[in-house]
Parts: sequence; C-alpha cells; structure tokens
Amino acid sequence: GGLPTPLYFVTLTQANLQIPWELAGQTQSSIVTRVNGVASNAQIVPLAPFAPGIFSMDASGTGQGAVLVDPTGQLAAPGTPASRGGYVSIFCTGLGAVTNPPATGAAPPLSPLSFTLIMPTVTFGGVVAVVTYSGLAPGLVGVDQVNAIVPFGVSPGNKVPVVISYGNIKSNTVTIAVQ
Repeated sequence: GGLPTPLYFVTLTQANLQIPWELAGQTQSSIVTRVNGVASNAQIVPLAPFAPGIFSMDASGTGQGAVLVDPTGQLAAPGTPASRGGYVSIFCTGLGAVTNPPATGAAPPLSPLSFTLIMPTVTFGGVVAVVTYSGLAPGLVGVDQVNAIVPFGVSPGNKVPVVISYGNIKSNTVTIAVQ
C-alpha cells in the first residue's frame, strides 16, 4: 500500500512483517519488496479483518501452544499444566483492530491497554471459555494476547486442543496440558 512495513524475520523463502495499522478496513493491498534499492513487481495480497493464529512452541502452528499459566508464567505443558477454573494467557496474532493502536512497528504499552474491538471465542477441548482480555500483548510488536479461564468441563490431559474464533473464522489448533 506504499507504506513502509516493519520486518521481523527474513530468509530467502520467508519474510515475517507487520501489516501497517493504516491498512485497517481495506480488503487488499499491493506489496513491493526492495533489496539494495531494486523494487520487485507489485503483488496484490488479500486483507481480512480477522485471521487468528495461535503461536506454537515449534513455530509449526500445531502441537504445544504458546500458552502460559497465570500467575506463574509457566508454559501450560506436561509437568506444569493449567488448572480447570484457572487463568491462561494465549499468545497469537490476527485478532484485528484495537483501541489505542500503537504506531506501526511500535510495541504497545502496559497502560493504556489496547483491547480488540470484537471479543473472540476461545474453546478448550471444544468447551467454550470465558475470555477476560483480548488485545495487544504489552511490550510485544505484532503479538496479540487472549486471557481466558480454562472451563471446568474440559477433560484433563496433556494435549487438550485450543482454538480461537470469530464466528466461522477459526485459528489453527494448538494443544496445552490441563489438570
């Protein structure tokens, strides 16, 4: 869209970048890459209001989720499982527009928090959870955080599926340990 875009990881086959906040509400944008001053051909990329994706520990998008047990900050994994009725923080991306958006490329502050405009639904093992926060993760650029209460109705186990959704738009499925 003609706007500079912060890059966070680049290899010969992959570039991780932040979509500028200024493109909110658009359904597509052009993207041009410049290397040593030489521009690529413009490519059109689709944009969506939501594209939830939960981070996984091995960056594959499956398996152990980047989900921390509150208040310990430990990974909700075997040996340090989340408790039914306890709080967890799910780290993800693609939750859409927020209140108080920081400048593109800047980390959001702890105060004021940046809340998503629409609250997502979170399920643990297919059971809907109570979401207590959905917004930008303070201090982390391009990272969303969802705090939720693990439902009492979830069956315990080391690979309980976790999904974030906005209506019929669902994230990838990751797993956590629940006791």
